[in-house]
Amino acid sequence: MSFLINSCLFQNIRSIFAARTTKGPVVQLVRMPPCHGGGRGFESRPVRKKASQKCGALLFKGFWIFRGFMGFYVYIIRSEVDESYYKGFSENPQVRLLQHNNGESHYTAGKRPWKLVYVEKLPTKKEALIREKALKKYSHKQIEGLIGSSKNIVGSAVG
Repeated sequence: MSFLINSCLFQNIRSIFAARTTKGPVVQLVRMPPCHGGGRGFESRPVRKKASQKCGALLFKGFWIFRGFMGFYVYIIRSEVDESYYKGFSENPQVRLLQHNNGESHYTAGKRPWKLVYVEKLPTKKEALIREKALKKYSHKQIEGLIGSSKNIVGSAVG
């Protein structure tokens, strides 16, 4: 038993020194409680987004999307095939529409092309998700009324 523990500890120490001597990004190892990762001991620290990544520009399929003042949105798209609606949540409705029209969403891939007909900006992610859940219960007639309402910001700049 002690041999197994010592060899495991030796491998962890060897990997720490190997990470310090190799070229490239240095991996910081942290001691994880036994309940995480099956009790493997040392694991690399999870990657976290930097503040500059949140506010910078993003290149998506040849389009630059500037993410400086992003919000939380609920959106409704209409299929041009059968006039059905899909309701969703996104931080960037234009990119999400591209994903739907490129077939990157399994649920909407069969009814392409889609057109963005309704967007509503909300202050928090929690409120946006609650609003999305409420919109999913709307009837066809209620959605058509919502599209013509003052809450709809499709005509204005989104994002």
